[in-house]
Amino acid sequence: MITERTEYWAVEGKAAAVLETRCRANAVRLALGLKAGVIRLAREGGGPDVTWQCDFADADEHAADQKARDDSAAFGDVRATMAGLVTRFERLVEEQAPALAGAAFLDCDVSGMPVVPQEVTFPSGDLMLKGYLYLPPGPGPYPCMITNHGSTIEKGTSDVCRPGTAALLLSWGIASFLPHRRGYGNSPGAGWLDEVTAEFATPDYDAQLAPRLDRESDDVLAALDWLQRHEQIDTKRIGVMGSSFGGTNTLLAAAKSDGFRCAVEFAGAAINWEHTPGLRELMLERAAAVQCPIYFIQAETDYSTRPTVELAAAARAAGVETEHRVFPVWGLTEDEGHVFERNGPHVWAGEVRRFLERWL
Repeated sequence: MITERTEYWAVEGKAAAVLETRCRANAVRLALGLKAGVIRLAREGGGPDVTWQCDFADADEHAADQKARDDSAAFGDVRATMAGLVTRFERLVEEQAPALAGAAFLDCDVSGMPVVPQEVTFPSGDLMLKGYLYLPPGPGPYPCMITNHGSTIEKGTSDVCRPGTAALLLSWGIASFLPHRRGYGNSPGAGWLDEVTAEFATPDYDAQLAPRLDRESDDVLAALDWLQRHEQIDTKRIGVMGSSFGGTNTLLAAAKSDGFRCAVEFAGAAINWEHTPGLRELMLERAAAVQCPIYFIQAETDYSTRPTVELAAAARAAGVETEHRVFPVWGLTEDEGHVFERNGPHVWAGEVRRFLERWL
């Protein structure tokens, strides 16, 4: 499959005119018997003001489409108008990698099945950590997402296995593995508050938090290593996702290993971003070193949306395949906005599935 995507950055004050002109281009396409494609608008967080995307079965169909546009005087008029409305225009043409052929997801009805994980033990350095593995119905091997929890899976908690996101992934035919990192939930080791003892937002807090989270990301890599040895997991199709501290660990792990096919990072360091320059510098540095396609996501009501915007910019500038989106207001408070990943899958699911279908 060939995908063509065109991105338009509007002259200041001309975004509405760019959208109107892109809609006119689609009307011309339809008159020529071509596919209309999909138009998307920018959300808060930067990027092009208007994006158009269309999929083609193969290179021949795409070439025929291009010729029809080039031969059309009406389409030429649209192009001339658009040239005066934008400061930047990019056309991206991508071909689905052969390795992904036949790797479409399978829709599974989970309404009548128990959503219960297997509790497993896996090594990370000198520690034996706990993890929770969900497998879809039917024969494997399955693609799999490592789902990284935030800071609220405390020692001794009964909120152990987070079945909500797992059930969504299972419904797409994707296995889900939730590792309890060191010192959380049912895993041994010092908890993060045992190591980060300084007062919040102080320089000492920053100096303690950044290396602690970096060490935690090694547990995510240990989970990846364990999954790569599991006979029911497609070892070439493992991704990673998470929110808050789990988002931070998603980013840090994806920069340390080329074993992930893709990453989805929700709200990493949103509570801490404005107060921890050391952690911020570490994450920006690692964003530029991520070794797989990554999607940064937050809700507008989160503590700070700067992480999504700035990390995406750093990754994109380094040549990493990157997407980002700040979704509209979710709830009334920053706390509600911050748990968008856990509580709002019916809002973000379509976007994440589209991303995973492309990269996982």
